[in-house]
Parts: sequence; structure tokens; C-alpha cells
Amino acid sequence: MRPSIAAVTYPIAGDAAERPLLAVWLLFALSVVVPVLPAVPVVGYLVRVLAASERGESIPPFLSEPRTLVRRSIGGAVVCLAYLGVPLAALLVTLYGVVSLEPGANAPVGRILAGSTAVLFLGILGTYLAPIALTVYGREGSLRGAFSSDAVRPVAGHAAYFFGWTLGFTALVVTVGVGGALFTLSRLGPLAGTLVLAYGLLVAAYLLGRAVERARRR
Repeated sequence: MRPSIAAVTYPIAGDAAERPLLAVWLLFALSVVVPVLPAVPVVGYLVRVLAASERGESIPPFLSEPRTLVRRSIGGAVVCLAYLGVPLAALLVTLYGVVSLEPGANAPVGRILAGSTAVLFLGILGTYLAPIALTVYGREGSLRGAFSSDAVRPVAGHAAYFFGWTLGFTALVVTVGVGGALFTLSRLGPLAGTLVLAYGLLVAAYLLGRAVERARRR
């Protein structure tokens, strides 16, 4: 099967068929009503998908090994916070500095541009490294491995991972854009938006997991 077709069909092509996609969709839909909490298990499941796609396996069942899913959700959240929390905190500090300027005051344009550039760089670096760390965590079940430079650095510096990450990140950006646009529609908008988000995340996880595998193999 061609890689592009494999990526598009991955969320519904495994032995579990469409059930994992429906589970992720339902949790995202519930998170519209109850913020954050229903989406936490999705983090653990995405860790599981990254590890499965790295091994070349089909999409795993959602409800298998619930205790492991809970542990992966907590550990995956820690990894995401570590890799993405710093850029987010820097962004909030930069925005606070801009908003807190008094009306009529001369804005420090140079410092704002420098801060914005640094935040952009940290954000890109975090999103680049986080999938590797999450895949390592899903494979080994160890947070120490997720933060090990010996496990992350060789993959991050490989062209095969860069290419696969670009595809996965593009899929994620398109997913967020389309899903966000659907959210603005009345009535069925949130349901359609969360479905697109669930499907796109699983496709992106597949692409990223395969990118890690290709980088490790070569």
C-alpha cells in the first residue's frame, strides 16, 4: 500500500476498524462540555498509536489494558508539558509584556521581535522533539527514556525524521484549521469539528511514528 493511502486509511484500517476513532471522537466531543478531563485518555492512546505505528502495526484497540492507558496518559501529559510547556510559558510572558504596556508608551520593538522570534523557535523545537519523546515513552514505558538525549538526539538529527515530521505537522495544521472552521457552524459544528480533529490526530500520529521508525532504521 502506498504511504499516502496508508496514512489516510490508518485510523479505520486495523482489526479494531473504526472503534478507536469513535472512542477518540466521543472523548473530544465530551471535552466540549466538560473541558480537558475527557481528552486526557486521548494522550495515552496517542502514545500507544505512536509506538504501534513505529513497529509497523495497525491501529491498536482503545480500551485494551485500561491501567496501562491511564499510566500512558499521565506520563504522556508529563512529556508534553516538559517539551511544550516552556514555549507556552514564554509565549504567555511575551503576550503579558505586550498587553501590559501603558497607552502611548513607546513599545520596545526590538525586544518584542527578539522575544517573539525566541518563542517561535522554542515552539518549533518543542513540537519537533515531542513526538520522538512520546514514541520512546510508548515503546519503553519509561519517562527517563523520553528525556534521554541518547534516545532523542539521533532521531531528531536524521533527515528521514525531518521529512516525516513535516508531513505529520502539516496534517496536524490542516486538521486544526478545518476542525476550527467547522466549530463555527451552528448545531452540528462541534461534532463535525471534533470528528475531523480525532481523525487528523490519528493520521498525524501514524506519520510521526513511521518517521521515527525510518530514522532509527537508517
